[in-house]
Amino acid sequence: MTIPKGLICPICQSKLEKVGNSLKCESSHSYDFAKSGYVNLLNPGKMNNAKAGESKEMIKARTAFFSGGSYAKIREYLIELISDLPKDVIVDAGCGEGYYTEGVAEKYSDSTVIGFDMSKHGTEHGAKSSRAKKIENTFFSVSNIFNMPLENESADIIINLFAPVSYEEFARVLKKGGYLIIGASGAKHLYEMKSVLYETVYLNELNVHKNDAFEMICVKNLTYGTEISGNESIMNLFTMTPYYHHTSDSDKAKLSSLESLYTTVEVDFTILRKR
Repeated sequence: MTIPKGLICPICQSKLEKVGNSLKCESSHSYDFAKSGYVNLLNPGKMNNAKAGESKEMIKARTAFFSGGSYAKIREYLIELISDLPKDVIVDAGCGEGYYTEGVAEKYSDSTVIGFDMSKHGTEHGAKSSRAKKIENTFFSVSNIFNMPLENESADIIINLFAPVSYEEFARVLKKGGYLIIGASGAKHLYEMKSVLYETVYLNELNVHKNDAFEMICVKNLTYGTEISGNESIMNLFTMTPYYHHTSDSDKAKLSSLESLYTTVEVDFTILRKR
């Protein structure tokens, strides 16, 4: 585990320093590291921290699905996209269980790679997995990506995959000339899975990412087909999608008997540079 430079207290915004097994600021606010290695830097308030972000069930489904390799090409493509960019500090904003965070950190061992997510279960898994694989340049924290515990202009790259976008916050945290890489579902992403679930299937709308704080560099598309074997893997994929929460039980049952599913994976990557 690496302690990033530029960490700030989510309450008073003063600098955080590691003291023993905690992060502490000059105002004596203290944040303990869990045994697994992550730290909760979510600003206390009305939200119940234990229930924030993705559930344990969803993180478990994501982890199991990723282990099958169906999304490995997305991670490989992302790693290649940032190969020629400055990357001393990389933030994965909305890192989930850390699949992409870990892949980037393993490839670019000289970088500090930070995983922020609202889910305690996600950051816990990311920290445990990195420790088990002896990937030492990661840092996982329960944090709100709309209010990240980092100083102004402290990151070279922010990665934002299948997660909410906060242009204002990302612009604050990125150095001048730093890069924002947004990955979102392409037009036919998981089209065949949706065809099983629903009678009428629509293409996903193109995500147009524009903001005055950023210069548009390019949009790149990754499309490929993948065969998902075994009903458990199929249901894991479904569980980690937004459709899981908005599909009737009768439609969900349509997937329950499938042992094989071929589906399209399509991701649009938008690359922006801070002005």
